[in-house]
Amino acid sequence: MGLNAVVYRNRRHLKLGSDEELARLVPETGEIYFESEQLSRKYYNQLKVLEHRLGNTAEISALREEAVRLIGPESVIVQTGLRSGTHSGDVIPVESISSLAAEVNSIRDASQKSPELQHFIDSLEELIRAAKDEGNPIVFA
Repeated sequence: MGLNAVVYRNRRHLKLGSDEELARLVPETGEIYFESEQLSRKYYNQLKVLEHRLGNTAEISALREEAVRLIGPESVIVQTGLRSGTHSGDVIPVESISSLAAEVNSIRDASQKSPELQHFIDSLEELIRAAKDEGNPIVFA
């Protein structure tokens, strides 16, 4: 088991043509889906802007411990992104992206961080950019 994070493409940025009326939206995540398996396959590669594998359960636990030392246990990163290695379905809403970005900068500026935490921060920065560009949350899968 492990943890991935994804940002879904905003519906306004999809070119669905005549299939637009068949597209469904999950408001909490911004995910677009189709009830038709054929349409789901047709648009599969267009629905996600970005997806990152963040780590397995043990890796997420180690990252959590390190992040707690650097920015504290009440941070958005610790409470949402690193809460556990298996919290699929959780979301960092668009309104929390700026707080998340500030925490990422704090960790980036820390001198004592592991290469694994640096990689995690790099991934979060990409997810933050995608979330801002799309106006959609970061979703853990």
